[in-house]
Amino acid sequence: MATPNPARLSALGSKTLTLAMERQRLLSISPPSSSSPLRPAGANPGGSVGQITKNLTALREGIINIENSQGPSNQTQALREQYQSVLGILGEDEVSAAGIESLPVPPQRRVEPLIPSAAASSLQQQGTTFKDDPQETNEDMYMQQTQIMRDQDTQLESLSQSIGRQHHLSLQINDELGEQAGLLEGLDEDLDRTGARLARAQRTMNKVSKGAKENWSTLTIGIIILVLLLLIIIFKT
Repeated sequence: MATPNPARLSALGSKTLTLAMERQRLLSISPPSSSSPLRPAGANPGGSVGQITKNLTALREGIINIENSQGPSNQTQALREQYQSVLGILGEDEVSAAGIESLPVPPQRRVEPLIPSAAASSLQQQGTTFKDDPQETNEDMYMQQTQIMRDQDTQLESLSQSIGRQHHLSLQINDELGEQAGLLEGLDEDLDRTGARLARAQRTMNKVSKGAKENWSTLTIGIIILVLLLLIIIFKT
């Protein structure tokens, strides 16, 4: 028996799903009669239920044949989902009354060994083992250790130079900070002197203002007398 085409089975499943949904819509519009609960009222015996049952039977056989010959796959999983969707629309009672069978559990996939059995047995017979490199002589080991020590000395020297540069840079930063601190101290002293001068000027201004307020009447009388004298001199001449 030839293996069914998954594409055709998918089309058959879509068609069956459409028929089941259409039948469900008709059932919602016109409830089924008591004589035939699987068909809407007025539907003939060769109607949608018979076609749905026939399509589901063909779909079930196709899924089982594909899985038995090729094993489970994404395609058969999609077909199984279509089959289960149709069964869900029909309901358990209608599925049982129509004698529709559920899908069996899919067979397990065979896992191929990474190494073929023939190659594995050949390796076991030959007793192939992996050995480390031949032992090195004392001279080679001494040369390697000497080279490692030289590399370490080079790295330590480079690290020492880097630390020396960092120390020199830190000293320069310290000197710069000392100069900045001296400038700030000088600026602080200048501000103190300027504040003292401003305080003296403020006291002087306060004294002048106070004296002007106290002698204002005397100053006013003197100005009036000066004006009168000027007027007398002007009229006499």
